[in-house]
Amino acid sequence: MQIITTVARPSPILPPQLSTLLPRELCEAVEQCKVSGFIEEIRLHSEREATITAAGTSYSLGVTLTEQDMQELLQRMCGGSLYAFQESICQGYLALPNGIRVGVCGRAALEKGEVIGVSAVTGLIIRLPHRVRVDVSPLLQHLRSERALHGILLYAPPGVGKTTVLRAIAKEAASGRMGLRTVVVDTREELCYDLEGRDLLLDVLAGYPKERGIEIAVRSLSADLILCDEIGSAADAQAILTASHCGVPLVASAHAEALSELLERPAIRALHLAKTFGTYVGLRREHGRIQYQCTSWKDAEIKRLEA
Repeated sequence: MQIITTVARPSPILPPQLSTLLPRELCEAVEQCKVSGFIEEIRLHSEREATITAAGTSYSLGVTLTEQDMQELLQRMCGGSLYAFQESICQGYLALPNGIRVGVCGRAALEKGEVIGVSAVTGLIIRLPHRVRVDVSPLLQHLRSERALHGILLYAPPGVGKTTVLRAIAKEAASGRMGLRTVVVDTREELCYDLEGRDLLLDVLAGYPKERGIEIAVRSLSADLILCDEIGSAADAQAILTASHCGVPLVASAHAEALSELLERPAIRALHLAKTFGTYVGLRREHGRIQYQCTSWKDAEIKRLEA
C-alpha cells in the first residue's frame, strides 16, 4: 500500500473564454473574490446568489441571475444554437473549449421515458480545468510492471481530482520517456485539456461513447494504453473486458467514496473478478493537496472476501 501526495499550482484567473460569455458583473465579482487556491467551479442558479468553489470551499459572489439571464447565458455558451448541443444537454452537460464542462439543470421534456429537451434552465455548474503538478511516476511503475496484463482504476467522490490524475498519466505514458501509443476516449471532452506536446504518441477520441471509443482504440488505432473517465455501466465493462482480452490495459476512473463501495457495483465487480485492474487508486484531497492510496488486486480481493 502506497500513499502519494501532489501539490496543485494555484491560478485564480478566470479563463478568457468565460470572460466573454459571463455577465460583466459576475466576472468582476469572481475576480474580486478572495479565495485560497484556484477556482474549481462557478455555480449559477436562477434567483439565487452565484458561488464559486476553491480548494473545496464555497464563496458567495453576491450576484443573482434571473431565469432569463440563465437562458441567455446558455444560448451564448451554445453559440446561439441550442439545437447543435441538444444531445449533450439532454444528458445533463455542455462541453466548452479547453476542457470546461457545464452541468445543465432544468425542467426535462420527456418522450416515452427519454429526455428529449430541457426547458426553464435553473442551474449551470461550470467546472474549470487547471494545469497542475502531479507526480504519477509511482502509478506508471505499477502500470509498467504489469503492462499488457492489468490496468489502473482511480476512484474518489466527484471533484477530488480523478480527471487531473488521468491527464497526467496520459501525458507521461505518451511521452518519449515511456513511449506508449496512448488513446484517450474523451466522451465529455474534458480529458484532452492540456494534452499538448509534439513528442506525444497520443490520439484523442473526443465525444465518442466510451464503449465505441474503446473498441476503435483497440481495433483501429493499435493502442498500447487506453484512458477514459467515469466508467460504471454494463456497456463500459463489456468494452473494457474486450480490450483487456486483446492485451490492452486501461486506466480509468469511477465515482466511489471507498474501495468496498466500488467493488459492490455489478459492472466494476465483473471487471475485478476478470483481473482487469491490477491496482486500485483511491484519491482524497486535503488542504489543496491530492493524495492517493494504492491497493493491489490481491489486497482488494482479500478485503472484498472479508467484507
